[in-house]
Amino acid sequence: MSFILRIFTAVPYSNKPIVKDVVASLHSYFTCNMLIAFAILLSFKHFAGRPMECMIPSGFNSAWEQYTENYCWAQDTYFVPPRVFVEDVNPEDRHGTRISYYQWIPFFLLFQAACFKLPTFIWKCLAAHSGMRMGEILRLATDPANSTVDLKKANINALCIHLQGALRFHTRVKKRSMLPHKILRCLNVRYSSYYVVMVYITAKIAFLFNVCFQLHLLCRYLLPQFANSFGLKEWKKLIWPPENYSSWHSSGLFPRVTLCDFDVREMGNIQTHTIQCVLVVNIFTEKIFILLWLWFVVLSAVTTISLVSWAYVLCSQRSKEHFVLNHLEMSEAPFDKTDHENKEAVDRFIDDYLGADGIFIL
Repeated sequence: MSFILRIFTAVPYSNKPIVKDVVASLHSYFTCNMLIAFAILLSFKHFAGRPMECMIPSGFNSAWEQYTENYCWAQDTYFVPPRVFVEDVNPEDRHGTRISYYQWIPFFLLFQAACFKLPTFIWKCLAAHSGMRMGEILRLATDPANSTVDLKKANINALCIHLQGALRFHTRVKKRSMLPHKILRCLNVRYSSYYVVMVYITAKIAFLFNVCFQLHLLCRYLLPQFANSFGLKEWKKLIWPPENYSSWHSSGLFPRVTLCDFDVREMGNIQTHTIQCVLVVNIFTEKIFILLWLWFVVLSAVTTISLVSWAYVLCSQRSKEHFVLNHLEMSEAPFDKTDHENKEAVDRFIDDYLGADGIFIL
């Protein structure tokens, strides 16, 4: 109890109302809200404007114009480079150049937003089943009243009492020597001394897996024909375009102009029309997806660094010992961290009492 009290006394308390993991906030708050904002932006163009405008034959009236644009928007259009004659493209080959993603972009972005929110939801649900009340601990640790000496001491005592009870329970569970407890210990993992750490690292891995999955989905499934070119090459060309280069003209990636085939029944005959349409929405879609690709790359790197650093801090005995010794040295009571007996006492305190969860909470 005295060790915990001295460590808490040395830990600097924040006056901010909320203290969150920065990487978790980047995933579940910043990225999630950014994706929702992009989905709303494109939805306005999809459902409140004219996402596609087509050049119809001269004999079509306004009703046929509306029908043509609605039909071509609902059906897949296809891309033919401007310098290629449409007559030279076989009807079978047109299926390979069909563009079928633009109708689903807002829903795809909302799906991505839900995926970025999921790891935080899992962390909150699983952490709530541990013996430690994480929400109450954060509330006391970030109480604005901690600037007052008496209230700070009261909060420290409350935290110490709660942690002492939880850590003692973990110690009793670990030391039970009855055979049924040893056999069924895996079923009591949420009462172990490493449950919160395990859930936290799992959430970190889920964050990393999700952002890598979104990158793969972006490049492989959304735009399969451009899986090898979409990404860094397109980003470089967007910033430093080569001479006489137009991205969508050359690659067909997010094309502004596409073609649409549809049949019209006239006096028992079926007339096939090939019309040219402008996908105005792709002007925004191209910029959004290149920005998302770049952000996902940066986010995956930051998440990897965070995961490795936290794994080292929580798994390295030297790191845990260094943390406790430094905070004991900064406490109000005198403490010599170079003393060999003090180091041995701290090692026993970490291994036999605090455990991984205790270090993580501190």
